[in-house]
Amino acid sequence: MLVDKLYALSLSHKRLTVDELSEISRDVYTSCYNVQAFVFHTCNRVEVYLYDADAGLAEHIKRSYGPYVEKVAEFRGVEAARHLFRVAAGLESMLIGETDVLGQLEEAYESQVRRGNLRGLLKTVVERAVATGKRVRTETGISRGPRGLGSLSIVYLNRRLPLREISVCVIGAGAVGRGVVKELIDAGVRRVAVVNRTVEKAADLGVEVRPLTSENVEWCLREFDVVYTAVSSFEPVVAYVPPGSRVRLVVDLGVPRNTALDLPVEVVTLDHLRELAEEFNRQRAEEVSKAEKIVEEEVARLEEVLRKKWVELEMSTLLKKWFAAAEEEGERAGGG
Repeated sequence: MLVDKLYALSLSHKRLTVDELSEISRDVYTSCYNVQAFVFHTCNRVEVYLYDADAGLAEHIKRSYGPYVEKVAEFRGVEAARHLFRVAAGLESMLIGETDVLGQLEEAYESQVRRGNLRGLLKTVVERAVATGKRVRTETGISRGPRGLGSLSIVYLNRRLPLREISVCVIGAGAVGRGVVKELIDAGVRRVAVVNRTVEKAADLGVEVRPLTSENVEWCLREFDVVYTAVSSFEPVVAYVPPGSRVRLVVDLGVPRNTALDLPVEVVTLDHLRELAEEFNRQRAEEVSKAEKIVEEEVARLEEVLRKKWVELEMSTLLKKWFAAAEEEGERAGGG
């Protein structure tokens, strides 16, 4: 079976803390650079998916998990596909049914297709995972309530501070950051601003936007009560807090962690949200069974989808060869 060639390595929030996942994400990413693979790392997981890879490559990538290699979960064939589909459906998330993971999956898919790392049947597997995640959100109520970890952090924040009386700056306008901004506005936060690498990308949010520079990070810390970080970066975005800063709380949703250790201000990470996530997970138990049924239906169809795609790819290769041969023959005939 074609699906039997799929292989996955995974470390998640179930076995490691956010800080530990941040520690290993760089090495795993570097090991997969210029390799045909799908790398998916969020604040809750560091995963790699391979298709028809030799044992040496798989072992090399596995070793990049460093001191946590013994905690790596390995999946093969149908089990690897099932795991990815469950991740896309939000069934493996700290907050079950969260939508952030689906947006992050789509972003990772698009960027790795552009780089050329993701192609062939592995590309098809990821496409089917995204489609499964969307179907689950459409056909079940698994995402009712807080829709992501950003939403959950706002619930947490609301229990700590009066939202209508505070100002919040969000650093990062990717899938997670944009969602946080919209929900902060809806929650009636007094002032919301954004700092992002590309100002144009956040222009439609309807708030003040500044480019991501060290000066503007300082501006966030000095001028706002709460600062959110949601940036994909291997280096801390908030490395220090200037004396006299207004900031009272930093909420770090970064991938990997965006804040340096031992800052002189309280830093909230996803580890602080576990108990709150469990509160909402208990409310979603009935929808989980519906989502799991959809995942199993899509996993059962995957082999058929892969076979059709394999035929398309083979025919495309043959057609290219035929056209090349015909062209060459035409050039010979013309030259004679």
